[in-house]
Amino acid sequence: PVSSGNSVSFPLFHTLLLILTTNILTAWTVNHFLQVIYVREYAEYSNDFSISSKITSDATATRLQEATPQITQTNALTPVYSNRIYCMVPASATVNQLKFQHIKAFDFILATWGSRCDVIKFFVNNVPGLPNHYTPKKEQDGAKLFAIGGSHRGENGAPVVGVDMQRSDCDLRNDGKCRNIWEKVWRSWAYVQKNDLHTADWFLKVDFDTYLFVENLKDFLLPYNPAEGWYLGHNVYHHVPHGGPVFNQGGATVFSNKALDLMGGEFNKMKPRIGKTHTWVKDCLDRDGPQEELGVAGCLLSLNITASPMTDSEGRERITPFQLHSHLRLLRKDGPDGWFWKGKPETVPDGTNCCADDLIAVHGYKNSEAVRFFDYEHFEKAYSNLRNKMKAIQN
Repeated sequence: PVSSGNSVSFPLFHTLLLILTTNILTAWTVNHFLQVIYVREYAEYSNDFSISSKITSDATATRLQEATPQITQTNALTPVYSNRIYCMVPASATVNQLKFQHIKAFDFILATWGSRCDVIKFFVNNVPGLPNHYTPKKEQDGAKLFAIGGSHRGENGAPVVGVDMQRSDCDLRNDGKCRNIWEKVWRSWAYVQKNDLHTADWFLKVDFDTYLFVENLKDFLLPYNPAEGWYLGHNVYHHVPHGGPVFNQGGATVFSNKALDLMGGEFNKMKPRIGKTHTWVKDCLDRDGPQEELGVAGCLLSLNITASPMTDSEGRERITPFQLHSHLRLLRKDGPDGWFWKGKPETVPDGTNCCADDLIAVHGYKNSEAVRFFDYEHFEKAYSNLRNKMKAIQN
């Protein structure tokens, strides 16, 4: 039947209702499908981290209570956290080197991975006349360090922080007594906690001879809550049988905002002590000598924060203490009692299966020009070729 006047016929009304219902169902189906894909994708992503059950339970339930650092949440089941990176690079440098751009390592860092950190600062011994900024050279040995015709963050340089040392500044490299690396590191972190804690969510101590894959690091950290106490890196176990802690090798070590706040707070109220102290003590303390890794691990232990690895789902390392080619030929059977393998879980693979595809840091490249190898777009292919070559040699 058809009604008169301005009323709509029943067949037309049913047709419009059907179209409207179909559109609603289609929108709901697409939205549900995308949510399922998102949850599945991030569930697989989270499973790739072999740190602890903390990532699957506490981290998904905990929310940041403070304004800094900020959380970016896109799904109630799988939060994705803010991952601003602060790179603290301790080094030795003279006033003239800093003023007249004579530090190759700094130049290459700023031309490559350093410019990708959200914040990067060089920490050197404080001496009269120390400049507060380092500007890199535009080229080294006739080769351009920065792309021509475009802007590059690294060209602007980076701040220099002078660390007030009470011990030797280690200018005499052949004198073991001058290697007071621990004092430089803890004083650097004390400065960061006091002045820069608000600038980032994650803080790294990166050696000047380390290459850092900042993008991979940021991807890795997405599911981790920086308001929890995280101390991440390449785990070393060889002091454990003697009563020492598991610690992270110092080439690249990652601290959450919470961990650095607690640790730096202890450093800022720590009373200086000149003289030797047992390096394995579970406390935050000043002492002579190097061993900054054990100093950090002992301090964090007293704050109930333990070292966690950054391995992938197969137990492969994302951070290498040695040069990459050395790791690819490092076999457990050749030196099971050496410091690298001692106490390390049997599940950690060796040889050409040692290292993850998504590397985060490689250490030991004193020749600064070598870091350019890692900065090329074809690095992934070159890395794969290197592994295949080493595998053929080992077989």
